[in-house]
Amino acid sequence: MYDFHMHTHNSLDSKQTLDEICESALEKGLEGVAVTDHVDMWFYARENTEGRISSCIADVNVAKEKYGAELDIMQGVEMAEYLFDRENAEIIMNLTDYDVILGSVHSVFYEDWTDSYSRLDFGAEAASVEKVKGFLREYFKKVYEMAEKTDFDVLSHLTCPLRYINGKYGRNIDSMEFKTEIEEILKLIIKRGISLEINTSGVGSAFDSTMPDSKIIKIYCDLGGKMVTLGSDAHVPDRIANGFDFAVSELKKIGFDEYYTFKKRKPISHEF
Repeated sequence: MYDFHMHTHNSLDSKQTLDEICESALEKGLEGVAVTDHVDMWFYARENTEGRISSCIADVNVAKEKYGAELDIMQGVEMAEYLFDRENAEIIMNLTDYDVILGSVHSVFYEDWTDSYSRLDFGAEAASVEKVKGFLREYFKKVYEMAEKTDFDVLSHLTCPLRYINGKYGRNIDSMEFKTEIEEILKLIIKRGISLEINTSGVGSAFDSTMPDSKIIKIYCDLGGKMVTLGSDAHVPDRIANGFDFAVSELKKIGFDEYYTFKKRKPISHEF
């Protein structure tokens, strides 16, 4: 198996080294990994983004020499809010010949909420149900816009805000309330040949679900979607490949018999 979403110390929210990633991946019997450090364009200027990703690229080249005989290591990047700063986004996109580019939305400006959703207070005392749902509609609008207008290979953690809204704050918002918006996103990525990431970072947590959940994955399958990519979104070594057994079991129940990785941005299928 390949884990195609993880972060090193070159992401500001992780401290793990690439050596730690590779050693953990080998211990868990993985065939390969993609290193996909964060590029959030709303925070580009204050986070030394070009320097961090250049450091990641150098680290991956060293790791390929050290572990390449045992582990397939892919150079990736996770691009978020690309449209906020196209000029600097293009600088990052041209730093190297990436194997995979993940597309994400981490921040949505909605009413007085102007921070990454992982840092927002979605608690009942801070936000009405109507405000939370309005935020989610704006989030899905931004995901659609990203999928329509930017260049990437894998749509990451489609329902990620729910990990905080439901998992952290217990708001019990049903993803199917946004079925129309989600279906339009799924139709678009199918049309564009973009893979749907099955993000397992929430499995085993208070949220305890993949992102997206099985109901949405089934809709994707019914719409004709075939390309799925597995990513743990690990920020520490013991979370690498977290929840993969559960995710694969759910995918097989829905009807998938293969998953995808990317090399030089070309999709490669693998049987389960």
